[in-house]
Amino acid sequence: MSLQIGRAFQDGIDELLSERGAVFSGAFVLLGLLNAVVWASLSQALLDLFIGRLPEGAQVSQAATAGSVSLAIDLPLAVTGVAALVLFVGGEALNVVAVRAFASGDQDPIPDDVTRRLGRTVGVAIAAGLLVAIAVAIGIFLLIIPGLVLALLFFFVRQEVALNDSGVIESIGNSISVVGDNLLPTVVIAVVLAAIGIAVSLLFGMLPLPSAISATVSTVLSSVVGVFGLAVTTVAYVQATGSTDDFADGTEPASGF
Repeated sequence: MSLQIGRAFQDGIDELLSERGAVFSGAFVLLGLLNAVVWASLSQALLDLFIGRLPEGAQVSQAATAGSVSLAIDLPLAVTGVAALVLFVGGEALNVVAVRAFASGDQDPIPDDVTRRLGRTVGVAIAAGLLVAIAVAIGIFLLIIPGLVLALLFFFVRQEVALNDSGVIESIGNSISVVGDNLLPTVVIAVVLAAIGIAVSLLFGMLPLPSAISATVSTVLSSVVGVFGLAVTTVAYVQATGSTDDFADGTEPASGF
């Protein structure tokens, strides 16, 4: 089946504005805020540790000693490190569940069986994500363009893992195949989603708000935009492959652009 750009975005908007979209937007906003606090606190704890190990008499700027990292709270380094790891794994699990929900034809916000084999799937998703990130980073280092090409080819890896229970190499290979068969629509969708994300970040980065408020608002909006992007990408994958998640009745994509 062909990937329909207009339909993918329309269905993504419908999902975002639905009860399911509200549930996942709330979950991702909470996750985003927790991540912001934990990583700010981890950065502050590392900074304090670094400053504490400097030789006596070493010059440190007031900005460094002010402890003014946005959203940071005073937590032990070990606690923030463990919390960051837990949130990372929890975030991958939430992504898997969201992809399965957006790919289903079930009307329930959280369809049955979205957590099937979740531990194994999250492990594969993390391994695939790390491999993809390393490959893209190497590509970016090599004159940027190769990294962008790899990022595009790996566009549907998360959907492959979540919906087909694919392994690491299999999910990457299948993503490349799906993108290759739907190259132009995938490029358009990827560029538009990236442009939306950049626009939101730039818009609130320019507002004269206190750093903590700016970071909070930016995190909330970025999380909602992320849910929209996840819905659009999942709908596009379902269109391109003609498949839905195993627990749900499939729906044929409507004709259109």
